[in-house]
Parts: sequence; C-alpha cells; structure tokens
Amino acid sequence: MSTLDLVRIAKEADTVFKEIPIIDLANISNNDPHVQRALAAQVRDACINVGFFYGAVTMLIRCSTMSELNEQKTLDDILEAAKKFFALPSEAKMEIENRKTPNFKGYSPLLSGNNNPDNAGDLQEGFEFGWEPITPSDADDDDKSGVMAGANVWPTQLPELRNKALAY
Repeated sequence: MSTLDLVRIAKEADTVFKEIPIIDLANISNNDPHVQRALAAQVRDACINVGFFYGAVTMLIRCSTMSELNEQKTLDDILEAAKKFFALPSEAKMEIENRKTPNFKGYSPLLSGNNNPDNAGDLQEGFEFGWEPITPSDADDDDKSGVMAGANVWPTQLPELRNKALAY
C-alpha cells in the first residue's frame, strides 16, 4: 500500500465516531502473522477513522477464588502506592526524574512529554520502571539490553512502591 493509497483512504474515512476505540495490545509481541495483521488493522482503522485510541492489555484472571483475591490485592496495593507517589511533593519526585537516568526510568513530570509539537507539553505525570527481580533468587542470567535496560530508580520517601510495583 502506497502513501497515496493511505491519503485516499484517510480522505474517504468516516471520521464521525461515538466512542474512542479501545484496542487490546496483549498480542503485540505475538509472532503469528495473522494475529499481527489483525492487530495492525485495528490500529490502522482507529488512527484513520478516529485519530487515536486507548491501548489496553487484558489480564488473564485465574479461576480460583484465592487467585482472584490475590490479583485484586495486588491491584489495590499498586493503586494505593501510586496515589501516594503522585501525592509526594514535586521536589521529592524530581529527585528521581527520568531525564537524570540513561535508561529513562523514574518520574516524568507534568508537561515533560509533548506528543503535540503545537502544545507546551502533555498534561500528565508518569513513572517508568522495568522488570527487575524482587529478590536476588528471581534473577535470571539473560542479557537484558535495549534502551530501557538497567536499574530502576525508586523514591526513598516511599520504599514500599518498589515491591508493590514489581509484584504488579
């Protein structure tokens, strides 16, 4: 498909929509070409007909009651910890600003990202972290490379955030 085809399709698109599409990104790393094409088609359709979409990842919920309770507790724990983190004073959060780390992990302050070059910045805060073993025995010896590889940074004022985030 050429760029001209995409322009033609975009001009013909029905851009009246009633809701923002929610696309399940759980299969984003799937190697099956049929699954990849189906996901790409959903993203393409949302971008052409709406202009944006919510990306979500469905979580597989175990059938046993105990597992469901554990998952709910994990979700409740991380939500509580996240609320506490974002309620910290700006100075405390800025101690671990993600621009201070080579792997972009840590706190993203309000207006630090800018998805629209015509704006002054995005009205959001964030906290980026990657996988790390909760305990040393969980560590594997696989080479972890890439832009997000490397140590996470955690707020000293909220030590419980680490375990709750990693459990999530």
